[in-house]
Amino acid sequence: MAGKKTGGRVAGTPNKRKRQAVVAEAIARVGETIPDAFAGDAHALLIATYKNPNLDLHVRLEAAKAALPYEKPRLQAVTLANEGGEPTKVLSELEIGRRLAFVLELIARGEVKVKMPDQGLVLPRSKESDPNVER
Repeated sequence: MAGKKTGGRVAGTPNKRKRQAVVAEAIARVGETIPDAFAGDAHALLIATYKNPNLDLHVRLEAAKAALPYEKPRLQAVTLANEGGEPTKVLSELEIGRRLAFVLELIARGEVKVKMPDQGLVLPRSKESDPNVER
């Protein structure tokens, strides 16, 4: 399928390697022009500022406020699934036991069919039946 090329990089646009070389050259020129220029990026400068105990506390706080969004994510508002509905019901252990006994009785009567897993079910051992538990 020969045809006109679509998409891709526009002719003349520098690739990643050339772009990095241009940036490195610009940084070197800044270093020659301003000999005491900070070598890091803006975030590194903010970190260096708010960690410097020799600076005024107000300056350090402003630098910390400016750097904070880059170091910690903002909290997101969360909406509850049942907002405006009934509160979530928490069952007590007694209520769970009663419901389980009811279901087991239905199974015993044959009113409910239950498919058991093919492999043996491993139940947690009680303290009485476990010889490794100290009494």
